[in-house]
Amino acid sequence: MKYIASVDGQEFRIDINREGEVVVNGVLHTVDMRTIDHGKLYSLLIDGKSYDIFIDEQDEKYVLVMSDGLFEVTVEDERTRRLAGLRRKPVAPSGEVLIKAPMPGIVVAIPVAKGQAVEADDVVLVLESMKMQNEFRSPRAGVLRSVRVKVGQRVEQNQIMATIV
Repeated sequence: MKYIASVDGQEFRIDINREGEVVVNGVLHTVDMRTIDHGKLYSLLIDGKSYDIFIDEQDEKYVLVMSDGLFEVTVEDERTRRLAGLRRKPVAPSGEVLIKAPMPGIVVAIPVAKGQAVEADDVVLVLESMKMQNEFRSPRAGVLRSVRVKVGQRVEQNQIMATIV
């Protein structure tokens, strides 16, 4: 699983694929983390070096207290960040709009038909990925010019699924 952790404005890309190994910004580390009190106190071994860490979850961040000081950390998984980036588009694009799959998945619904008028924020497609359904909405009013997928079809990342003009 891939995550992005932010500490004091600095981002760290974290990839956890195997137990006992973590890749941080492309560098492999051997890790072991155990709870000490079955609560918020942990013992962490990173590449053979030991750390005692107190972790407190507050709102949408974690507060870590360790011998090096106190750190506020926010963590997002890569998929959530990508989807949030899609929702943050402040200006509706003009001209032809391509609706692309940000990740591989299966098309589970197409609630509009080719040639149909759509308003801004209308659901155009629903894609299931990693057991979650993601709605793709029209970024502006227009007409659905083409639908390049069918319900039940598997799509790859960046594949064009629909076009709005």
